[in-house]
Amino acid sequence: MVMIMPNPFSAVLLVLALTCLILIGVVLFVEWLKELSDRRRTRIERELDVAQERMRAAIFQLASELGADAHEARKALIRESYLASGQLPPKQ
Repeated sequence: MVMIMPNPFSAVLLVLALTCLILIGVVLFVEWLKELSDRRRTRIERELDVAQERMRAAIFQLASELGADAHEARKALIRESYLASGQLPPKQ
């Protein structure tokens, strides 16, 4: 039985090739994680935009209702003021 000694240069090439494959795999995995993170961030931002728009609409609706309530309260206060003083409101 004859033993063949491997060429040391081919062993170095094999190690380099395996190292390159591992590095490529790591780079691809890191890129995949970044894409996953970007998709998650985009989804969260989209959900926040929708929630913000809903809240903005609710705020404007409440402000409108408060404005209408304040107007009615002012009218009632003026009416009560005229009733308490016994005067008639001016004709417009």
